[in-house]
Amino acid sequence: AYGIALVLVNFGLAAALIALTVRISLGLMMFATLFGYLIRLGLIFLAVYLVTDAAWISLPALGATIIVTHLGLLVWELKYVALSLAHPGLKPPPPLTH
Repeated sequence: AYGIALVLVNFGLAAALIALTVRISLGLMMFATLFGYLIRLGLIFLAVYLVTDAAWISLPALGATIIVTHLGLLVWELKYVALSLAHPGLKPPPPLTH
């Protein structure tokens, strides 16, 4: 549960950062995306570091949960991005047949 919560907070912070900065300027959004990633990565490291000595945590299980959940959410998000790109106005033209 702790690993899943970390991933959900990470994705939520990323979305909030992009949503806030895109209204201001494209350059700020790119800056916030790059450096926001580094800051969020540091926050995940800090959150894991704070519980390394806790009796209730298994570090291999936490690491696997964080990795699998990140990849799972990215694949799920990719599915919806691909569906939005499948809009008829964005489809490539059909191949020419001779």
